Amino acid sequence: MCFNLSFIVSVYLIFLHSFYLSAQSPERSVVSMSEFDYSIRSGSLRVAVDPGDGGTIDSLSLGGYEFLTGKDVHPSFYGSTFWPSPQSDWNWPPPPILNVDPYTASVDRDTLTMVSGKDEKTGFQFTKKLFPGSAGRIELTYLISNVSDVMKKVAPWEITRVRKGGLLFFPVGNNPLGRKSFGPVPVGVGNGVAWYKDPAERPAENLLTTADGTEGWAAYAIDGRLFVKKFPNVKPDELAPGEGEIIVYVSAVADYVELEVQGRYQPLRPGESSNWHVEWIVANIPADLKIEPGDTALVDFARKLVK
Repeated sequence: MCFNLSFIVSVYLIFLHSFYLSAQSPERSVVSMSEFDYSIRSGSLRVAVDPGDGGTIDSLSLGGYEFLTGKDVHPSFYGSTFWPSPQSDWNWPPPPILNVDPYTASVDRDTLTMVSGKDEKTGFQFTKKLFPGSAGRIELTYLISNVSDVMKKVAPWEITRVRKGGLLFFPVGNNPLGRKSFGPVPVGVGNGVAWYKDPAERPAENLLTTADGTEGWAAYAIDGRLFVKKFPNVKPDELAPGEGEIIVYVSAVADYVELEVQGRYQPLRPGESSNWHVEWIVANIPADLKIEPGDTALVDFARKLVK
């Protein structure tokens, strides 16, 4: 039996196109809107990413409801970004090459990969990978590469700016809450869970609190919806000096709260890279749950989501 070569090629291309469409279903997809605008969807969750702006995550929404703050709230501090820890290694501001300069972007099936330039000051290069998980979940992988010619120590640090007026909570251990640079956020602790109810008005000064989480997650409830970060739990002695596993920052100059998490502080030889995975989960909160500090049912709901 003889087959026409062009026919075989056509069938093969149709197969590849069908396979791509199945991987890029409306429920789970990565779409390039332009060179510097990518949209990732998982069910009714949508994330917008801008590789041209430091690989910043500009938007996290659930059914059209926006969790993150944008440039309308603050022209420089918005969305979600990623820094090397500890901050004492680079002071302020964050290294522009890693924080705001354009990243090179590519898409392979359902994964968006963004790579920064090489930062001479810190000796690091960042790679950010995002892909849709099951409905309502986005998977994020951060790689820190040592591009210098000397040994480096570093921890990953994700900084996410959310709208004011929500309820932040996360499990904590027996270690006391800490502080650095600013006055402490009024975080309360009860039954092994830290709670912070953010008021609508700004504080008179910037506030910041560090904490040791115990279960590898932190959650922010607002307007009947829940945003949860799930990450590898680290012990206090594995953290970068002067830092915390979970950091809460409340701005006095703009209407946002930062939900920050950090990973293990580790050495990297020249050419080595660290790999840190974070999962974002969003969900509607059942109507019978109270969004109040100390509500155990709300904590149980968050724990079910991270399992």
